Parts: sequence; C-alpha cells; structure tokens
Amino acid sequence: FFFSTKMKTCISLLVAYLLSLLHTSSADIVWPLYSQQCRDDAGTPFGDDEEIYGPNGFYHDKSGTYPVLLEDGQCAKPLQQACSLRPTYKTAYLEGPIDCGDNGWYCRIMPDDNWPPQNLIADLNFGHCNTTDGFEDAGYDRDGHCHGSSYDSTYYWWIRDHFFRGYNGRLRCCCGWYEDTSIEPLYNRRIANRCDYRRLVTQEEDLSQCRDANEDHGLGFDDIGCDPQYEADQLNKPIPENDDICWEIQRFGYTEEEYDTPTANPATVPTPTAPTPTSSITTAPSPTPSSPPFPNPVPVPTAA
Repeated sequence: FFFSTKMKTCISLLVAYLLSLLHTSSADIVWPLYSQQCRDDAGTPFGDDEEIYGPNGFYHDKSGTYPVLLEDGQCAKPLQQACSLRPTYKTAYLEGPIDCGDNGWYCRIMPDDNWPPQNLIADLNFGHCNTTDGFEDAGYDRDGHCHGSSYDSTYYWWIRDHFFRGYNGRLRCCCGWYEDTSIEPLYNRRIANRCDYRRLVTQEEDLSQCRDANEDHGLGFDDIGCDPQYEADQLNKPIPENDDICWEIQRFGYTEEEYDTPTANPATVPTPTAPTPTSSITTAPSPTPSSPPFPNPVPVPTAA
C-alpha cells in the first residue's frame, strides 16, 4: 500500500506524539530542589502537591498539554537528560530540569487556533523580529507572551505559574538569556522585541517576603527592541531559531476540562494536519502554526 510523503510524515509525527504521552518510568528524581513559589504565583500551593495530586501525581497530569518530540521520537536536546530521568516526557517538558548550562532560557506563548487562549490575549507583551512593527516599535506587543530568565531552575516555577494563569497557547522555548550564552540568546535581539524576566529565588530567602519573582527586579528585556541591523535580512522571513537549543509544547495551559491519554490508531487517521517537521531554522510563529487537531484528548467525566 502506497502512502504519500505527506501521509508518512503525518503518521510518524502522530506516533511520536503518542509515544510522548505513553512513555512512563517508575523512577523519578527530586525536582525542583526547593520551592521558589512566591505569594502571587498562580495555582495550588507547591507544598500541598502530594495531598492534592497524590504521592506520584503532578499538577499537569490531566491537562491537554503535550510535548512536541523530534521526528525520530526523541526529546529536544535541552530536555534529553530530563526525559531520561522523569517518569514521562510530558513531565520532563513541563518541569525540567532543562539543560541550558545554567545560562537561562526564554519562552514565548503564541495563540493557537485549536486551543482556547483563556487569559493569554489580555497579557500579550512582545512582537517578533521579522515584522516592521516588531523592528520599529520596542513596545509592539501583539504576537504573544514572552518570559525568560538567566537561571535554568526558574523554568519550573514560571511554567507552573503561567500554566495556572491560563496563558494558553503554543509554547516555544530556547536556551540563552544574555549575549554569548547560547547559539541564539534573547539578547542577540533577533527573536523578540521585549520579554519579561523571572528572577531566581534563593534557598535562603524567606518566601513569605517574596510577592512576585516576575516583577520589581529591573531585569526584564524592556525598551531594548529588535536590532535594526537585522531588519533587511529578517523582514517577512523566518526568525533565526535553532532547534538544537529549543523545544516546544502544544496546548499549553490550564482548562477546567480533564483529559485522558488519546488512543487514536495512526493507521486509521485520515490525512491529519501535522505540525511542520523541525529543521535547523524554524519558521517564525507569526502567524502562529496551530496544534494539530488530532488526536483529540478524551474528556474525563468529573465526579458530581
């Protein structure tokens, strides 16, 4: 039986998707090492996780969120170690520990036509460095929500906070905050015109005195903008992302619905619309590619 190239690609991506959800391991590590949850962080108290989600449960277990794996079914490079240590690929992508050499990270949440944005649209804060608006206005903010840090361990806490805020969409993250910290750090000024920052909360700090690690530190990528020297090369073209340092999560964010593991049979899916396979240069998500409309998670009835 002859399959078209498109069908083969779609099926391989669907299989990778299912593997990302079905991969399980009985082992886990102690992560995060300590709490950096501040008073204004959204969601359930970290210290109550075992009581709320069970001894081996996670806050994201019943969410529709899923990791995007490479075409060969492997995890993205900055998360390969986490995928070998955590019980599921989903847990690795949402919690880490990420491996950016403790040089930090930056993430962008973009609207997704196949996933309700909930509270995302009210807090859009950046423009990509491939549009006239993005280059000419450091305050242009219609492409999505950008946030990062210069410390790897803050990733867990930012993801958890923004998940529970309902900043829902397609999430793409890359390594490197300041200049010379990765192949394409945020401070190269070629990705986004602005980006919020989450500071490190140290283990010695009194958490009761920490209101919000996302504010009041003066460390954000603000009033800097895209570097105009790249405008001619990047205008209306892909931004220079490198998949060796990036990873992606689809259907990110909290919803009231609970979801079970999909059981779609790849052989019976009629010509699904799959995400574009990864490459060394990723097409800028503006307009944003949507998550595939397959396989639809099956809502789990909640107790009355």
